[in-house]
Amino acid sequence: MSCIKSLSIVALLLFPALPVMALPQDSNQPIRIQANSATLDERRNTAVYKGNVIITQGSMRLTGNRVTLNTDSSGAVTKIVSQGSPATYAQTPGASDGEVNAQAQTIEYFADSERIVLIDQARLEQRGNTFEGQYVSYDINQQVVDAGRPDSNTTGEPGRIEIVIQPRQRNEATTP
Repeated sequence: MSCIKSLSIVALLLFPALPVMALPQDSNQPIRIQANSATLDERRNTAVYKGNVIITQGSMRLTGNRVTLNTDSSGAVTKIVSQGSPATYAQTPGASDGEVNAQAQTIEYFADSERIVLIDQARLEQRGNTFEGQYVSYDINQQVVDAGRPDSNTTGEPGRIEIVIQPRQRNEATTP
């Protein structure tokens, strides 16, 4: 019974942190967490979900093999780390925006700065535009992508990134 109560508390704590990651009406949607197991540590303000973890709230979806939620002393979510093969993230930032899809071996969400960091085999895609590399950071509010950092390979050479930008559709009016 205590575990169910704690799971409800963690779900409620997650609620204020995630609305910025989804459509405005998504903040009124319930948060659903599915996993094979959960370990809640109230002293350390963490919850660890393992085994095909799926977290959804409205249009937002985060998946991984292991997801760790960290909260501050007041119970607000500060950081979410999803690890998978790969971990995935999807959201629709606005009604007229295309869905943002991301994947990496590790996805970190920082609630205070509203930023997602993709680490190791990172890929971020929206409307056919893609950013790929070992590291991709996405500022949700500013819609700014930062890709690339030195790779941890033995040569010390910087990791490479690949960016694909789709041509804009032109609305050319035909004049007689």
